[in-house]
Formats: sequence, C-alpha cells, structure tokens
Amino acid sequence: MKRTVPLLIAAICGFVLIITAFIPATVTWGETATVWFDVLAAIAFILGGGNLLKVHLRKVSDRAAGWAYSLITVVTFLLTLGVGLLKWGVPPGSDQEFFGYSFASLSVADLPEELTFRLPVDLPGDLAAGTLPASVRRQLRMTFAENDSQRLGTLEFHGWMTSSQKSDLLGFHDLLDWKCAVEQLAERSAPPASLAGKVSYFAEHEALAISGTLPEATEQELRAISATQPWTAAVTELARLARAPTSRTLQYIPSGLQVPSSREDSLKLQGQTLTVIGPMTPEMRAELTDVFPRVRPLAEQEIERFVADMGDTLSEDQQNLLRGMLGSLWNAEQLITVLNDAGKSQPVKKTYCELRAEQLAGVDDLSPTRDSSEPDTQLNAAQVEALTAAVMNPEVNLRTLGSVLSELGPWIPAQESALQKFRQRLPTIGQRNRTLVAALTLGDGQLPRATLDLLLAPYREEHLWNNEVFALYEAAHRVKYAWSGGYLQDGSPFWWSYEYAFKPLTATMFALLAFYVASAAFRAFRAKNLEAFLLLATAFIILLGRTPTGVWLTSGLPDSLSILRIENMTAFILSVINTAGNRAIMIGIALGIVSTSLKILLGGDRSYLGSGD
Repeated sequence: MKRTVPLLIAAICGFVLIITAFIPATVTWGETATVWFDVLAAIAFILGGGNLLKVHLRKVSDRAAGWAYSLITVVTFLLTLGVGLLKWGVPPGSDQEFFGYSFASLSVADLPEELTFRLPVDLPGDLAAGTLPASVRRQLRMTFAENDSQRLGTLEFHGWMTSSQKSDLLGFHDLLDWKCAVEQLAERSAPPASLAGKVSYFAEHEALAISGTLPEATEQELRAISATQPWTAAVTELARLARAPTSRTLQYIPSGLQVPSSREDSLKLQGQTLTVIGPMTPEMRAELTDVFPRVRPLAEQEIERFVADMGDTLSEDQQNLLRGMLGSLWNAEQLITVLNDAGKSQPVKKTYCELRAEQLAGVDDLSPTRDSSEPDTQLNAAQVEALTAAVMNPEVNLRTLGSVLSELGPWIPAQESALQKFRQRLPTIGQRNRTLVAALTLGDGQLPRATLDLLLAPYREEHLWNNEVFALYEAAHRVKYAWSGGYLQDGSPFWWSYEYAFKPLTATMFALLAFYVASAAFRAFRAKNLEAFLLLATAFIILLGRTPTGVWLTSGLPDSLSILRIENMTAFILSVINTAGNRAIMIGIALGIVSTSLKILLGGDRSYLGSGD
C-alpha cells in the first residue's frame, strides 16, 4: 500500500497534466493538480531532508568511510535550512508592511454592536449561494426575508468598510440592484468624517489600525463608540503605540527647516534632535523631504550669469549645451494651460442607485455619466498676471501660490490639486544640477573638481537630508510581518552563504573540471578516423572563430569568398549544423521522457520509490 498510493497519485497528476496539454477546456484541472503536486512535493522535500540526516548521521556515528564529508554535509544542510527558514538578518518586505500604521488586535467577533450596520434589501436569494470575495467574507452576512426564502431581506456588515472591500463587493455581481445595495451599505458602514482616513479596521488581520499619531480628541471619539472590554482594550493599545516617541540626532539639517504647522502634534524639532510621535506616515515623510526649492524658468540674463559662474572650465560646446538645457525649462504658459484644463467641468459619474432609478423609469440607454452643472473655471487676467510674476520670482513659494490665486478670482479644488501635482513633478535644484553634470560629462566631457562641487552641492544636501528622514522613518515604523522579507535579499545570511561559500566552491569545482575537459578533449580529438577528424576540424574552426587572431587571418578574403571567413564559418556551424544536431538530440530526449514517464505512470518502473535501505 505504501508504494501503491504514491504511484496512484503520480499517475493521476501525470495523466491530468497530459490531458490539459491537449484539451484547453481542462486547463483548470491542471492548475488544481499542480497545486496538490506542489503540496506533496513539499512533504517529499521534508521526508528527503529527514532521510539525508538519517543516512549521514549514521555514517558519522559508525565512523564509516567518508564520515567527515557526511559531517560537513549535515552541518551545511542545517545551517542553510536555518538561515533560509528563520530569515535571520532579513529586513521585512516593504510591499508587505503597513508604513505609518499602528495595529491593535481585535477580532470580528469582538467588534461592538455599534459597528454592525444593517441594510434592508430585496434581492434574489441565489446571491447567497455565490462565493463572496475573501476580503469581506468575515464581515458580510446575508439573511433571507422572513416570509420568502427565495429573497434576501437584510445585508449586515461588521466594522468599517474600506474602499477596496467596496470595489470587491461591486464586482461580485453585475445586477444593478446589488450594486446599488452595496453603495448604500458602504455609505452606512463608512467611518465618521472625523475618523475617515485616520482609523481603519482590517478584518483579514483582525486588527484596529490608526495612521500616524492619535490625538486626544480622536481617542475620546473612539472610546465613545463603545464601552465593551475588547474595544476599550484595542483603543488603549492604539493610544500607546501611536504616541510612542522616536527620536534621531540629525547630522545635517537644511537651513531654515521648519516643521509644517499641520504636523506640530506629531513632529518635534529641538536643536539637532527630530522626534516623531507614533509611526511616520509616507505623507509625513514626503512633506519633510519636500523642503528644497524646485526649478524655475530662467530669464536670458540669469542663464548667462549661471554659465559665467562656471568660469572658463567649460568648453564652447558645453556652454551651448548648458544654455540649451537651462532655456528649455518649463514656463508660466504651461502651468496656466494645466490650471485651465483642470478648471474645465468634467462629466459626473452616476451612482449605481441613479442608474437603477433610470432603469426602473424605463430609460433604455443607460449612460454611466451625466453632464456637470458647474461652469468652467478659467484663470482671469489678474490671476494670470500674478501667476506669471510668481513663477519668475524665486521668493514666492509655489506651494502657497493657490491661496494667492484664490483671492484674485474663482479657484476650485481641482485646480489646487493640479497645481500641487505640477509642482511635485518639477525637479529640485539639486536634481536639475545632477542632470546637467551628467550631460556635460557625457562622452569625453570633463569638469574640474571645483565645478563639480559647485554644481553638485545642492544635490548632496538633498541626499543627506533624505537619508536622515528615511532613517527616522524606518526607526519609527511598527513592524507588522517580521519575516516577510525575501531570504535571498542582499546582506542576508542566506545571501552571504550563497555569495561567499556556494559560488566560490562552484567556481573551484568548474575550474578543476576545466583541466579534465582539456585532457579529455586532447585524447578525443586525435584524428584516427573520419568522425574524429570532423570533430577536430569543427572544434578548431569554432575556437579560432572566437578569437581576434582567427578573424584577422581570413579578413583579406574578397567578398565573393566571404563564406570562407572564419567568423562566417563559425556562425554557419552554430546556426545550421549545430541547430540541426540539437533538434535531433531534443527529439530523442523527448521520446525518452515520454517512454520513461509512461513506465513510471503504469508501474513498470518503481526505482524512484527508493530501495529498502
């Protein structure tokens, strides 16, 4: 039986995979079989590792021949297994972590009744038979109507619904009634406006989470939701984690650095020490690093002054290149166009409930959008004049330009958002200068050290400050999955053992093998018969065609005899003769694999099961 069961499993998986290769409709069978095969293969690896330990430890205990090699095998196997599974020294995977969040354990069952949201519905009962998206499976409950087991009467959602959960539910079914119900349920189960974007509930992690620090007002609002013990304990844990300070003594601080007024409750700068309260959010990090001036359009006089500051260190071509790059920067007209485009009224996307109402009203052609009732908002003459002056004035902060323009005429949120996106896409002075250096030194271009230092000084300052902020960002992070990083990540023990142990040993083995290959080739290439002569001649042509000397020897041949040039003969042998031989070998291998596989699947060959030893 112990041999029959593995044989049966191998036969079933093998035949299923063969069938899926010829019948496209059965592809999903092959995927399922592959999953089960991988599970069994993992078990086989565990059994194989146990068998390896048993065999080699027995050799070591019995002091059998070669026991020292067995000891080395056991030790290296255990070390590799340890550093691979335990991931010692491997930082968490950035794509798995929740940067800026603090978590407190709270199961779905412990959510207070105040966070249970119910919506009366009248939906087909067969919706309950479908498989709900995994993201909402723990939180959504469907109940049938009291007097009709064929219709759903209530949708019940536990906790606050996230935007991704809403998207998953909208994609669960195409029925407009369902999509409208999801919209209504999402609206009911949304967190209060004062908590939106700040506090979340992640059912898959069974955790209440908060982004950044936890102000007193937010904590009191959370406590007012419920007085149950699990909820109170979770809020208390969040308060502890979200108010834990993390400090760093800075080696470099940009001149004139000030903590943004919107972050005074979570960031403290005292002398050379920067302290963050709770974890640092990505938005907070972006605000801290966005303190360096962005490039502005330069007048012709400013461009000439910039070129003159370089002195006589630039050649004429470099000066012309520098003038061209500085003169091709953005201008006020581009920003005006962007803001006017953002001010144009856009079609408004209808809600699914609006579409459902139109459907019930008998509308045949349901359009997903409707025209906006808002007029276009375009910059007036005063705003254009103020913007043009601000763009050319380095003293004006583009970040606050929107407040200036809003005082001079109509200004909508879409334009403010477009302004900030435009500003953030602009390179900083340091980034621009780095690009200039790369262009000026392209090819054979050279710059004196003093000129390089002058140009790259702003970029070095940005680099130093970004490193300081990132170090504090990492130190304040609350690790969610300590072992989520890849075991092959640079600097990990597994990577170290692979780079500095396995690869050198492999290189040593192949280096030794090269001498055996050379010796065997010398003996095999003796032209004792026609076959050996053909092998020797082909090898000689290939080797000679891979060297400069071989190419030089036949370079004098005329074009009419170009086929006799060594490099062309080499290419012909590799692309035609060698390809034909490889194909013949691959056909033979394929036939061998098919015959061997059939023998194994039909039980004719059981050697893969191992011997009694």
